[in-house]
Amino acid sequence: MKRSFHPTGPGFEEDPAPRAFSEAALTPVYELNAVFLDLLTTLARDSSRQAWAWEAALQPELSRLTSAARARIARCPVCLVDAGFQDERRWTSPASDGGVPASATTLEVPLARSVELTQMTVMLAWSIARTRTEAACIIFGMSPQCARLVANLSVHRIPVLAERNAPHVRPAWADDPQIWRHLLNPSAAVPPSRLPPLHVRAMQRQLAEVALATSASHPFHQPCR
Repeated sequence: MKRSFHPTGPGFEEDPAPRAFSEAALTPVYELNAVFLDLLTTLARDSSRQAWAWEAALQPELSRLTSAARARIARCPVCLVDAGFQDERRWTSPASDGGVPASATTLEVPLARSVELTQMTVMLAWSIARTRTEAACIIFGMSPQCARLVANLSVHRIPVLAERNAPHVRPAWADDPQIWRHLLNPSAAVPPSRLPPLHVRAMQRQLAEVALATSASHPFHQPCR
């Protein structure tokens, strides 16, 4: 709680930080996650195409996802799309598009679809980073420096950078398929008495990655309130 003063007299109001993770604040994140999960499910069910490495490892689980399961997973309080916010070069250097190597975890979809997905991700990250820097770091796995870079983007630069980075977009935690196995098939997880809920574990993993990115970036000072 923080002290605030109103014309009618002193009082207390709730610290605004928790509101960054309220149901209303996270609804756009849930919607983006739902779009991404629908795309992953559609790709996994398409037998006419060859799955890329990450998808192949999880294809049985992805192809069986029901709409109800996708809705449940989409409510993960962090973004399930990795747009490369831990790599500050992608959001600064004009030549950075040539310096990001493709990997076995890169999302292999038609360019127009990946551009659309990346634009939605970047626009949402931009809107959150401009008002809740710390929340953007947690939700999108951003380094603090990258959160500042994204927050300072001009509107006309967002489509340009989104298109540049679209070929490299991938699922969050793509290097650790086990996290996704637990998200996609919670019945295979360790009993609830042993571990916190899956969405909590997802946020814990995101926080760990933010901590690593923070240690490799410039010091991040809490803004004055």
